[in-house]
Amino acid sequence: MIKLIATDLDGTLFYPKNRITGIPATNKKFLRRYLDNGGKLILISGRNPRIVPKIERQLHHKVSLIGCNGGFYMDEDHKIHNPIPMNRDKLVELFAYIHHVFGPWLWMLFDTSDVLYTNCSNVPKGIDLGFRYGNLFRFYFAEKLIKGDANFVNRLATKDNFKAMIAFGVKQDGKTKAEQACLALKARFGDYFEFATSLNVIEVTAKGVQKGNGLVSYCKANDIDINEVAVCGDSGNDLYMFARFPHTFAMEHSPEHFKSQANHVISRISGLQEYLDNPSLLENDKIKEINYEKALDN
Repeated sequence: MIKLIATDLDGTLFYPKNRITGIPATNKKFLRRYLDNGGKLILISGRNPRIVPKIERQLHHKVSLIGCNGGFYMDEDHKIHNPIPMNRDKLVELFAYIHHVFGPWLWMLFDTSDVLYTNCSNVPKGIDLGFRYGNLFRFYFAEKLIKGDANFVNRLATKDNFKAMIAFGVKQDGKTKAEQACLALKARFGDYFEFATSLNVIEVTAKGVQKGNGLVSYCKANDIDINEVAVCGDSGNDLYMFARFPHTFAMEHSPEHFKSQANHVISRISGLQEYLDNPSLLENDKIKEINYEKALDN
């Protein structure tokens, strides 16, 4: 019996994405009914806690969050547990190295508050303005940005930070530079951080921080068996959850090889209803051996 739905956000819970309405109506209706009947929902995301109250207002229920890809867990009372911040000294060292060698356009820094701290010292002025105005027009998904280049390094050195995003250029040039920089960072700082690329962005978290590890810790703390969890995702670091749980669901719009890493494929989160109504469909689910390299390349 499924007691917990663990879901990624942007390509999963929010799919198809609408910057005005947030959660699609069919997903909202399904999850309200599921939560009304005593089910639990945990959001597994690279985001900080800012998104949680918006989701709770739409679902009329409290939910939990594993934020910053596993950097911390926030319970239904919005209390933070199991924080795993990045090493401050090494983060400052990384910041200096990557600016000297690769010159990224933008840094975004995440903690357990509802704001993002940014450093835009290398962004062309027009693009900087476009980024900020563009954020305003994301509406439901808009972030609360705090720009403070002069204080940014001090924040790296003196505060607990749980994720950084480092952006390089635009289009193929930015993607290529991000991939090159990520390889260099893994070689130089791989003992201290986890690194992953998505298009022109590198995501950085503390060593060992992954969505799968965070979800396993949450389940142990809340006495939930892995066979009582439905795990939903669409790409990238969702694979780390698929590697730890049997009842895995990939989104239909995901890359083909990613879908092959899951035991089931659904077009929307609301597609889980069929499996809740027919538990026999889950009886043969086993934890798969994940091909990370091939899946992450798609």
